Amino acid sequence: MKKIIILILVILLCGCNNKNTTIINLNKNLNIEVGESIYLYDLVNIKNGSFITKNYLIDTSELGNKKITFNYETNNNKKEKYSFKVNIIDTTPPVILSDTTYEIEKGKKFNINSRPLCGDNYDRNIKCEIIGNYDTNKIGSYQLKFRAVDTSENKTEKDFTLIVKDKINSSSYNPSPKYLKDIIKNYKTDKNEIGIDVSTWQGNIDFNKVKEDGVSFVMIRIGFGHNNKNENVLDNKFLQNIKNAKKAGLKVGIYFYSYAENEKQAKDQANWIIKTLNNEKLDLPIAFDWEDWGEFNNYNLSFIDLNNMAKIFFDTLNEKGYETMLYGSATYLNHIWDTTNYKIWLAHYTTKTDYSNKYDMWQLTSSGVVNGIDGNVDINILYN
Repeated sequence: MKKIIILILVILLCGCNNKNTTIINLNKNLNIEVGESIYLYDLVNIKNGSFITKNYLIDTSELGNKKITFNYETNNNKKEKYSFKVNIIDTTPPVILSDTTYEIEKGKKFNINSRPLCGDNYDRNIKCEIIGNYDTNKIGSYQLKFRAVDTSENKTEKDFTLIVKDKINSSSYNPSPKYLKDIIKNYKTDKNEIGIDVSTWQGNIDFNKVKEDGVSFVMIRIGFGHNNKNENVLDNKFLQNIKNAKKAGLKVGIYFYSYAENEKQAKDQANWIIKTLNNEKLDLPIAFDWEDWGEFNNYNLSFIDLNNMAKIFFDTLNEKGYETMLYGSATYLNHIWDTTNYKIWLAHYTTKTDYSNKYDMWQLTSSGVVNGIDGNVDINILYN
């Protein structure tokens, strides 16, 4: 009888020890999309133990297997090390942003580099080609496809029609004027403000008249860059505009028109802004405005590269206490920009936007008419 009792006790003790054994559980899916924001603790769970290694963002910038190592402490206070591998993959197809119809004059070359935007989340130089037969020396209509393929063999195709004409008459787009008083009437509420954005293109502005007309804020271009001399350039009306806008009692924010080709240039632009402002106080954010989409195919940038440029621009300014904002049209916000963690300045020229994600400011027209400004000006709605 005593032997049986001892045996049962041993079994119970062993059972208790097993229950307290430190167990490391890995996520069932260790395939991670390239560029994805994922942390160590998202991939690992420790039962009956604790992490020594602090949670950190996994580097998912390169394809392939990646070894992850962390330190932990067991339930009996023993320090251990554990390693496992994740596989960084790319399953995201390229993006083709194009028109459905193109017209070309007979005898001229159809340049694919300057027509659709072909880009990819990871690859800097994807294969973009035209599928189908056409002859620009022969008048007619050709049903074709754009095809983009990345190095992971993800593929996107988009139909379009190429029309070859004997002659194409030049035309210009002249949008109808949008009067500030009408925009105030149709859009102003107690939860928003109406404003404008300006640069040297608006010439000399009478900001007192602008305010009297109903404008309460202004986004002012501070400059652009890098130019062909690899320099950042001050907008030649910036100092005048910010001084007079503040004097008139308007809220002020600024934007920088960027042609950055890499993170180094984007950071340099942010530091240039800090130096140029020289502790000038702002009421509204500093916006990053990168929109050289017509030349995007020649930049050798991935969408990850582009978003990293925006991030370093924002981080550099945030460290100095400046609020920041990402400017973009609905098309590029939907397909290219990571809008997760930023204030968004949406450009969408329509009476009612169908952009479904969150935005903080809406540029609804470029043909605004405001007292105190000669010519057209962009009009914006800022949401409180």
